[in-house]
Order: sequence, then C-alpha cells, then structure tokens
Amino acid sequence: MKRVPAMTAAWIALGLVAMGQDAALPTLTDSRPALHELQRKMSEVRSLYLEFTQERHLKLFNEPLKSEGAMLLDRPALIRWETTSPYQSIMLGNHKSVAQFESNNGEWKKLKLGFPQLLRRVMEQIALIHQGKLDSLTNDFAISVATGTDVAVLTLAPKDETMRSMMSSLVVKLLPDFSGTREVLTYEPGGDFTRIIFTRERHNVTFPAGTFDQTNPLGIAALRAAMDHAP
Repeated sequence: MKRVPAMTAAWIALGLVAMGQDAALPTLTDSRPALHELQRKMSEVRSLYLEFTQERHLKLFNEPLKSEGAMLLDRPALIRWETTSPYQSIMLGNHKSVAQFESNNGEWKKLKLGFPQLLRRVMEQIALIHQGKLDSLTNDFAISVATGTDVAVLTLAPKDETMRSMMSSLVVKLLPDFSGTREVLTYEPGGDFTRIIFTRERHNVTFPAGTFDQTNPLGIAALRAAMDHAP
C-alpha cells in the first residue's frame, strides 16, 4: 500500500493554534534586507542533513498523525526525504527525475511513480530556500518576513490559483540569525496542515556514495553512522 499521501507535508508549509504562536511577531515593512541576509547565509550551505518529526493535522482526527525521518540536500539539486517511523519510505529527487522506495521485509522496493504534486513542489521550495535561491521563489510566491528575539518566520503565499487550491501558505521558522531551520508548516485550504520539526541539523557534510542513488539508495543506518563521524 502506498503511504506517500500521508507524508504530504509538507512537507511543508490551517490551524489557528499553530499560527497563534507567532501571531504577535511584527512583519517587516521592507523584507528585502532580511531576505538578502537569509540568502547570504543559506548560500554558504553546500550540503545539509536534518532529522525531523512530522505531524499531519487532519480535521477528521483528534490526534495528529506522526512520523519521523531525515531530509538531506546536496548541491546543486539532490534531495532525499526519508521516513523511518512508523514505516520506511524514501523519496529521491534531482533536477531531472524523482524516485520512490518502500521497505519490503527489510529490502527496498522501487515503486511506480505516484509522487504527490504538492509534496514535490514543497520539496523543491525547501531545497531552494536552503540553497539561498530566494529569487527563484519570488515569481511563484509572495514572501513576507516576521522577526522576534527567538525566531524569524518566512511566509510564502502562492500566487498561482492552482497552487493555492492545494496549499494556502508555506511557513518556515528559522533561528533569528537565519543560521538554522526550526520548523516548516504547510497549510491547506480546507484547514488541514502539516508541521515538520527539525533536529540534529548538520551543514556542509560529505555524504557517502549511494546516498542519492535512485536505483539502490544507501540505508539510513549507514547514513547516520557517517553523520556521527563527520567533522
């Protein structure tokens, strides 16, 4: 059974409780200096390893659907989104293709492509943000920045009507100096949303061979061991 729709985050980017946490933050009248600083900081990141907890909040359920996993980015265009619990699934992408895998009795089974459009778009947007390519997003999104002493919040509102039918907004919560990512929230028109909380962030690491292989991807245990011993 394909579980990919349950990962639709996002990935990324509506619940009033979640919004209320940052409702008092002032939105910058001119966001360009902040975006320039964010772009400068992120452009220094050659590669990125993040572990995450994801909460899928649906109006039909009293409790969120939770999962855990890892996200990896390597320039110029490699991305890996892996769920490790409660099931195992990998999505791999580059500028030309996307592949999906699901664990079957301890072995990876490559699935027929059923990649949700929303998840793919969110993956692309997160990759652009973490590569400092904010200019590439301004054609598709209205971007605003709110800042506080403990957090900076980047909000992307889709300009395209088709995209708005899938995602109301993508919210990225960063450290106040833009040096790391705390959370990503994706809000949908019907009120459902996904919250991704990032931990164990590592910048500019060298990934082992096979990390982004779309035929036989390296296992997460080997990846985590490599991160443990990375300088």
